[in-house]
Amino acid sequence: MYVIFDDKIIDSKDIMNIIKENSCFDDVKDISTRSKRDDIVAADLSIKVDTLNEILKEEGYDIENEDIDDIITEYMDLADGFAIDLEEFMPKDSISTAYSYRYDEVENSIKTVFVMSHKSLGHAKLRDVLNRLLKLV
Repeated sequence: MYVIFDDKIIDSKDIMNIIKENSCFDDVKDISTRSKRDDIVAADLSIKVDTLNEILKEEGYDIENEDIDDIITEYMDLADGFAIDLEEFMPKDSISTAYSYRYDEVENSIKTVFVMSHKSLGHAKLRDVLNRLLKLV
């Protein structure tokens, strides 16, 4: 999907490729059309729990002795951080936000929604778009 980015047009596929190349997310789906806006790039991201376990173990987190709810919260926080860190790879003058919304037991992964736009849209509006997308996924 082509997206208006200030006075330029960008392809959301290019942004999906940037995410794939610069993150540890396993699955990247373009959900820009679901936003019903022509100035938003949105992605539904997924990261395997095994990947997150390796990172937590490297940080000294004792997974075996923790409550499952605490571990899932830690997974969500890590996935949020990875998605938010993607902003440094996005086009100049862009803003982004992300939210991890589900632990998928079947796929054994954490699902995250990532949205990006030009800074002229503003953080409040971008957050509103994120909240609307979270109701759709």
